[in-house]
Amino acid sequence: MSPLFVVALALLAWEIGVRRGLLGGLRLPVRRFAPGVVVGAAVVLVGAFAAQIGLSDQQAVHDGIRPAWFAVTPYHFVDDAYPFGPSHATYSFVALSLAIAQTAGLFVLACAASQAGSTGEEPSAFGTFSRVVPLATACALGALAVVAPVVTSGDVFGYVGLGMLGAHPFARPEGFFHGQYAQVFANYPIRPTIYGPVWSAVNAGIVALGTTLAGKIVALRLFGIVLLATLVALARALGAGRAVQYAIALNPMLWFQFVTNAHNDLLAIVLVVGALVAIERRFLWIAIALVAAAGAVKLPFLAIGIVVFARCRDRRAAIAAAAGAVALAIAISAVFGGHPYFEALLATGTGRVARAPDLVVLRILIGLLALCTTAVALLFRRFSGFAAWLYPGLAPLLFPWYLAWTLPYVFAAGAGMLETLLALPIAATLVDTIYGFDLIARGFALAALAFAVAALLRRRAEVAAA
Repeated sequence: MSPLFVVALALLAWEIGVRRGLLGGLRLPVRRFAPGVVVGAAVVLVGAFAAQIGLSDQQAVHDGIRPAWFAVTPYHFVDDAYPFGPSHATYSFVALSLAIAQTAGLFVLACAASQAGSTGEEPSAFGTFSRVVPLATACALGALAVVAPVVTSGDVFGYVGLGMLGAHPFARPEGFFHGQYAQVFANYPIRPTIYGPVWSAVNAGIVALGTTLAGKIVALRLFGIVLLATLVALARALGAGRAVQYAIALNPMLWFQFVTNAHNDLLAIVLVVGALVAIERRFLWIAIALVAAAGAVKLPFLAIGIVVFARCRDRRAAIAAAAGAVALAIAISAVFGGHPYFEALLATGTGRVARAPDLVVLRILIGLLALCTTAVALLFRRFSGFAAWLYPGLAPLLFPWYLAWTLPYVFAAGAGMLETLLALPIAATLVDTIYGFDLIARGFALAALAFAVAALLRRRAEVAAA
């Protein structure tokens, strides 16, 4: 967990101490590419994504010894709860190579989008490519994500079980599950419910659409596509450029984590970005309701989501709106879950902290810094190019899909969106616990720390000489 946050803190220190400018982070240069290169990039992106799914499928079967009950799941399952085999390093480095290839392809396509939107009149040949190639690429990614025969997180199994429990997700009635469901949940027990009433209601409705365990998972995957398309539409409504829209629509990390693995964080992200659109349209009460709804999907999204109120024109209105959203979410959650919900949150948080007690102080520090980042944005309307990467630290443990928690902040800041989106595939691979990149991650952390210290010393010397 720690290397990512060391990198974020080092770059944040560099930005504040050396750049001394608003959103002074690192900015990628946008290049121009020929249409043929753009088509090649699309092929690389789709091919690397298909290879990632195939690699995960192979890893699920061959990387270590897996228990017999895995055979009853409708999808192959990569679970870090069991020891990996001698080929684990090979799987890890192939996965990282594929993430790099995906990022390169995504960068070219994003640059092509920027190029296509830079002039009022597109060249006819490139105009065709700029419309057809992204659409075909998105369709290919979507098809692969939905039919993928593997998941790398068991959360989706839990979603199915909780959805079947419907309006009573805290109940565990004996004999409720039958057949394949009973076989899976006997070995992969449904964890205490840490999701709020909004997700519980939405999840129950989606899960009801499927008639089998596999069908219910497909329904959740299709819902992920709807959310991803909605996020693209919201980005467009906020005035984000075509490059950012492409970087969302074609982002392999978003497709894999929120469609293939069907994690529910994307719903909360969409609600928060929707709140930002409502603020821009001066519908403050709708924004309050949407942020509260995000908190009623996952509670940490209250701290993540209220940062959008920094876009309010009046500071007092921003603070009042943030307080209103927090109060509304807590009230709804208390009515919905009451004491069982609080106990589930506490048990899950303490249980995960117990897995790595040596990092407790660091987690508390990162969480406090994330809250301070929100406070600075609300009180002073100041944003940082790297502070968004502190928000995943609000979770007791870092999982790759939590890296998308950076998006509400960068959307509220109105800058750094493209760079953050392009960083997601590689960053998610490096922090994923199904791979082994501890030494590489620590190397990145040390390099970032050395860079920040050297830059700060150089800045100090320049000031002393002036």
